[in-house]
Amino acid sequence: MCGFPASSDRLHLFLATGELSGDLHASYLVRALREQSHMPKLTLSALGSVNLEAEGAHLVADPVAHSAVGVFSNLGQLPFHLSLFNRAVKFILEGGVDAVILVDNRYFNLRLAETIRRRGFSGPIIYYLAPTLWQAAFDRRLQRIEEQPLAFQRRIGKRFNAMREYCDFALVIYPLGFELFEFFEVPFEFIGHPLCEMVKPNLERTRFREMCGAGDNKLVGLMPGSRRQEVKLIGGPLLDAAGLIQQSLPEIVFALPVAHSHLRNCILSELRRRNLEVALLEPELRYDLISHADLMLVASGTATHECAVAATPHIMTYRLPPWQDFMYSTFTKFRLPFYAFPNIIAGGQVVPELVRGECNGESLAKEALNLLSDDARAI
Repeated sequence: MCGFPASSDRLHLFLATGELSGDLHASYLVRALREQSHMPKLTLSALGSVNLEAEGAHLVADPVAHSAVGVFSNLGQLPFHLSLFNRAVKFILEGGVDAVILVDNRYFNLRLAETIRRRGFSGPIIYYLAPTLWQAAFDRRLQRIEEQPLAFQRRIGKRFNAMREYCDFALVIYPLGFELFEFFEVPFEFIGHPLCEMVKPNLERTRFREMCGAGDNKLVGLMPGSRRQEVKLIGGPLLDAAGLIQQSLPEIVFALPVAHSHLRNCILSELRRRNLEVALLEPELRYDLISHADLMLVASGTATHECAVAATPHIMTYRLPPWQDFMYSTFTKFRLPFYAFPNIIAGGQVVPELVRGECNGESLAKEALNLLSDDARAI
């Protein structure tokens, strides 16, 4: 593996994240680096948010408030992202940065790696949570890439060729696509998913449930995502489902961790519209809720990993704005038999998925009530 630059007493790292889950992963990585006995003192700069800031990072910019759902929605944020990109490039090249760690956020970060390399940055560039191809779990052609036509190899190889050319090393967290990294000669190491170490409660179960007002009653967690657009698109159906569930089970208690302070007013507005009581939790209680809830209703993404690690029954849901859904279904070739991470890894449905038209209060409530009343199925 490539090493960090030799330094007597200090190492300046720049971490590039794009949204809250990447910011959280980056903060845990920083903690782990600091625990290494041979590691010099760290100076941290970042495109990041609250988690990296809590670790002492100087935030060149916080991309979270402008993070949108999908490529097409992010086009509307293009001026902000261009400004973000230019500020990051300028800081890396002029700010005395020793090494760059890219965290997820493939489109932005691969372009960032290319730009700083071409403009003379010579320090290590390490891709943490390196991008792979989810299709590798199902498409046998990707498991025999060397046998495929050259045109197919070129199409598949874009991200891998970019990593090989502009990055020094890739850290892979999913047990799939190794053949692609090897075929395209990307130096990599499979490290397992960091959530396996991160998802741990801080509070004892009884204390946490009492804090939420649940006690011995059923506790259901709601996690609509970390973007404002997700709170409206997915949070609305989750709260509709909560209202319907409560009609059947009046004693049930709901809790929702507020991922970022800029989302609180949006969530409160959605709750007032429905006259619904939900315990709003600070983000640091996220893993307590996931660990101690009877059921989680979550947006597709990191939350499904977290629930799987905690062995907590959950339902994954997701939808896009109608016009984006049309664009994706019409003009892209991205198709998977499943979209929840546990289902992709398992190669079959182990977690209920309610996406697109099924992402509505009635469907979610029906599936949730089935799980809440069927302990054997929920396990």
